[in-house]
Amino acid sequence: MSTVYRVATAYSYDSTINRLQQRGAQLAELQDQLSSGKRVRRISDDPSAAALAEREQARMQRIQSDQRALEAARRNIELSESTLGDVNDLYLRAKELIVQGGNGALNASDRRTIADELEGIRERILALSNTQDTLGRPLFMGQGTLNTSGQPFVESVVAPTPQTYGNDSRIVQWQGVAGQSAPTETSLPHILDGERIFGPSGTQANDSIWETLDRAIIALKNPSLSANQLATELGQANANLTVRLDAVLSARGQLGDWLNRADAVQTALKAREDYHIEQQSDLTDLDMVEAISRFQTQQLAYQAGLSSYAQVQRLSLFQYLA
Repeated sequence: MSTVYRVATAYSYDSTINRLQQRGAQLAELQDQLSSGKRVRRISDDPSAAALAEREQARMQRIQSDQRALEAARRNIELSESTLGDVNDLYLRAKELIVQGGNGALNASDRRTIADELEGIRERILALSNTQDTLGRPLFMGQGTLNTSGQPFVESVVAPTPQTYGNDSRIVQWQGVAGQSAPTETSLPHILDGERIFGPSGTQANDSIWETLDRAIIALKNPSLSANQLATELGQANANLTVRLDAVLSARGQLGDWLNRADAVQTALKAREDYHIEQQSDLTDLDMVEAISRFQTQQLAYQAGLSSYAQVQRLSLFQYLA
């Protein structure tokens, strides 16, 4: 025995309209996903994937912050290397002048001319020792491990020493925090300890670059020195300059190592960034082939629903009674 169900026309209309609205909403959702290329655009789309994608985004932001810090350190290192290249040229020129000043064929006027050029070199080295980075921090201030900004090289006047001739009683003082923390595998220092480049090396009481040049300048300007005394003073200045040149070469070698390390760190950071980008993409990006297939299926279903609804609307008992 078969059972006959009676379906009201109004109920049939409402049911069909609800299904059409659902299919229309699904079709619109797929269309939004296709236009954005993202499967997860809101947390409600996939709470678990959205949370994981947010974590990947936070990791990428930290990496990008590290990359900016690394680039700032690289610029400072490159500026330091370029500056020390200029310092090295000045040291070599000073050695050349000191050797030239020891020539016994020169007269007092010739030696004074050499001394004047050495004074110019001295001032240029002082200016280079206080070179600043883009943030206005001296590059060679020996910042140390506490991030406490030291003071740049300054020139002051002190009481005349036995080596002083005339009114020349200058001395350059170092007031920074000695030492520079060693860089780790993931960080680089922003500055280089300038004391070991320009300051006393510990082998002489007064053998900073400025005392060294002053020794030569004073000797060249002093006409009362004998040939042996002049040779002794210039020889000591030349020996001290050799020590300072070795310090510059050592510092430039260290800068080269830091640049190599910067390249390695940059490569590692880029690899990590690419990994997290891929992870985030896997979590949120849309499979275009699969999405297009679903869109076409939904579109056909929606069109079929519209067609069936149009047919249902034409069904009425009054049509047959008429």
